[in-house]
Amino acid sequence: MGSRAGKTRRPPITTSRSSSVPVDSGQEDSSWLGERIRRIALGLTAALVVARAYWPAEGMTELETGQQLPWTFALLATATLAVTGAMLGRSLRFRFSWADAAIVGLIAAVGVSASQALDRRVAINLAWQWAGVGLAYVLLRNLPRTRAESWALAGILAATAAAVSAYAVYQVGVELPELRRQYERNPERVMALAGVTAEPGSPEYRLFADRLVGSKEPYSTFALANSLGGYVVGPLVLGLGVLLAGLARRFRGDRDPFNPQPTWSSLPMAALPVLLLLVVLLLTKSRSAFLGLVVGGAILAVGLGPKLGRRGVIGGALGSIVAGGLAAAGLFRLGYLDRQVLTEATRSLRFRFEYWVGAWRVLTDGGAWLAGLGPGNFRPEYRLHKLVEASEDVADPHNLLLEVWVVAGIAGLFLLVLGLGLVLWNLLGPARRGSDEPASNPAMEADPPRPASLLAWGGLGGWLAVLMLGDLNLFADDNESLLRWLVLGAGWGLAVGLAGPLWARVPPSGVAFGAAVVAIAVNLLAAGGIGYAPVSCMLWGLAAVGLNLRDDRPAGRLRELPGLFPPFVAAAVLSALLGTFYGTVSPYWRSQALMNRADAILADHPNIPRQEDMDEVARLLDRAIAADAYATRPYLALAELELLAWLGRGAPPEDAAWNRVEEILTEARTPPRSPLSLEVRVARLNIAARMLDARRDLPSSVQGQLRTIIADAAYTIAELNPTSALAHAQAAEALAAVDQFDRAAGEAERALELDALIPHTEKKLSGPSRERLVEAIPEWRGKAEEVRAAPAEGTSNEG
Repeated sequence: MGSRAGKTRRPPITTSRSSSVPVDSGQEDSSWLGERIRRIALGLTAALVVARAYWPAEGMTELETGQQLPWTFALLATATLAVTGAMLGRSLRFRFSWADAAIVGLIAAVGVSASQALDRRVAINLAWQWAGVGLAYVLLRNLPRTRAESWALAGILAATAAAVSAYAVYQVGVELPELRRQYERNPERVMALAGVTAEPGSPEYRLFADRLVGSKEPYSTFALANSLGGYVVGPLVLGLGVLLAGLARRFRGDRDPFNPQPTWSSLPMAALPVLLLLVVLLLTKSRSAFLGLVVGGAILAVGLGPKLGRRGVIGGALGSIVAGGLAAAGLFRLGYLDRQVLTEATRSLRFRFEYWVGAWRVLTDGGAWLAGLGPGNFRPEYRLHKLVEASEDVADPHNLLLEVWVVAGIAGLFLLVLGLGLVLWNLLGPARRGSDEPASNPAMEADPPRPASLLAWGGLGGWLAVLMLGDLNLFADDNESLLRWLVLGAGWGLAVGLAGPLWARVPPSGVAFGAAVVAIAVNLLAAGGIGYAPVSCMLWGLAAVGLNLRDDRPAGRLRELPGLFPPFVAAAVLSALLGTFYGTVSPYWRSQALMNRADAILADHPNIPRQEDMDEVARLLDRAIAADAYATRPYLALAELELLAWLGRGAPPEDAAWNRVEEILTEARTPPRSPLSLEVRVARLNIAARMLDARRDLPSSVQGQLRTIIADAAYTIAELNPTSALAHAQAAEALAAVDQFDRAAGEAERALELDALIPHTEKKLSGPSRERLVEAIPEWRGKAEEVRAAPAEGTSNEG
């Protein structure tokens, strides 16, 4: 992750253009400034790619997806800086291949799909996350000028994976044991901090407790261990490729003045970060990542076979197997691995199959196959089409192809397959240059920048970028937050220090990059997550840098369009992108700023706020609603405020606050906001129930109205979640409370039917609930018959 660029200098190569056209001092100065600006833009790109892996990015709510927008804005600003440098230099230097066109087309297809999504705000926010990944890919492709810069970028990606792996080890050894101790002392507090609202002792509570404190799987800066596994498997394969190439060169005794032989000491030093990645991959227990490692290793063996020879391939394979076996045995001995990794593999595959069947139903029965649903809109449709026995209400299909198809439609699927295919064709294909077109060498470049500065941008710059864009708080009350970031920084520095000597002498080959991309893609075929920026940044980042280093093929060739017009065209395209960003995101930011002011006022009065404060909060929330037509959060906050205001006035029956809440929540689920929002229906049910519980002496007409709202909300929740026994049971009891006995009995029978089919304990009915429904069904059926018979009897008597 260092380089020898700059140690061997040659005079700059002159071109026919430079020898025949005189250059005035003003143009020379602007070109010099343009080059300096390009280097700054390249450093910022490296820092932002590193920073993106340092804070979670897997949420699907309005708030969680909105927290990722500053990163995309920072990349847009970096792209503006890069275009400014090109304009000052009076030329546009770029790389292009059909793979680039397909990948950019995929990002565009996702953006188009967001414009027709049901939950428009979440879709727009996530579409800009995709756009951020696309911008990072374009910048990584076009900003590097030398092989040394691309080598350094590859090292930056690998070092970042080592950094999050170092934190994963710290998490397993320090943080998770401490979390378990805290849970033993005060389980309610730990579960409350984790946002778990289930009743203690319930199946849902036990499930969350087991996942939260019973698991030893690290997740590092990600939300899930599978995401961590998908992030590290590509750099692990790349690191193995560098190690094998270093061994091959050392044993063969190759002589290359520009790439000196690696020293014997550099090989075991570089093996340590690779071993760290392997250990963390084992700790995640991600079977799909294991499979990606095996496939990537097989590609390395085939691609590097001619250089390694038969003995080298066999020795490398045996060495990798022995290292993996010893690491697995050590972790098993320490209790971090168990036999369930193997014995439950078929169970995990069955879960994936259930997700895929549900996703296929969304595509075919739901009609999403053509245009897609837009990013972040899969879960509501999946609930309507999933199998009864499916284990979770997943946010994505856990399959790379199905995920992109569901998001961006058939066009997105085609562009994904085309883009990945062309990337691998260029990375793994043979050289295409003729003998009269030698590949560029960093030593032949005029004044190449030292990659050490780029490494500083990536390491320190990435750490600081989290301070500005992410959730790093150096002044937090607890020391855990600071320790976390110190571990990340130390892990990054150690990875560079240990692997740098080998990385500088043995540049990764196209085969190594191709194997790394395949490893990530194989993992995503069963784990999903291409919509998560850190994982997709690693996939497309390795693809971009690998294509740059294939300067023996047209995809890696740096082209130049002289003059001001090409940079002007690039600036026009970027201006259109910036305008679109401002038009779609600034309403959300204005709305959130107003909501933050409202939250600050309410935070000063945690119980019942003063009337003047509630009036001010109501004005702020009204402005937040007006600012963003797509956001649902302000409506939910305003409905909650109406409840607080009603309670603050003593809950007077004559003040029909429930009618105002109904109007607010009806607007919250009216397009362009999602009509399938489960969150709005749950809020409707909860607020009506709290109003009913606030005063037991409400008039019977008011109580009946509130119970009707609760019944309607519960029934709608069951309709939106048709395979949930718990939702149908809740709907049955709510309907019975408003004398809708026929519908209540039907919902109860459906709940019992689902309860018998569902294999997952946490999704089954509790014993008392099941018994209560079994006893109630005959009673409800009888009352329904009485209701139906009553009008007929009345008519007979009158006659």
